[in-house]
Amino acid sequence: MVYLTFMLVFLFYFWRSFKELESNELVTEDYYQKELEYGDVLAKKQNADTMRVAVQIIETNDGLKIVYPSYVKDIKGKIILYKPDNSKLDKEIDIQLNENNTQTIGKSEYISGRWDIILDWQSEGVPYFYKQKITAK
Repeated sequence: MVYLTFMLVFLFYFWRSFKELESNELVTEDYYQKELEYGDVLAKKQNADTMRVAVQIIETNDGLKIVYPSYVKDIKGKIILYKPDNSKLDKEIDIQLNENNTQTIGKSEYISGRWDIILDWQSEGVPYFYKQKITAK
């Protein structure tokens, strides 16, 4: 009787774990579109990698200072603050540069912890993508 109970419990857990493996929750319905978007991101990253001077993201007492190269003109795009452990804190901010080709994101826009800062922008018709991981204090 103990053996039969053990086997039934074992089979139940085996069946349950097998059903979890069959789950397709991680597969998106529009995977083809996602693949095309990823290809676009790779091309944008390559454009950012070939810049003479790289974009810099610096944490200051006032917040995050984003410095674009001085030779880059007419920048339009967005800054995405992505919090991997809490998507409710994610933010998207339009790029609005001052006369020094910089933008500061105030500390009120984010909390301490790990963040991915994503810059997705265009300059003179050329698309760029830059991502940096930071640990904000």
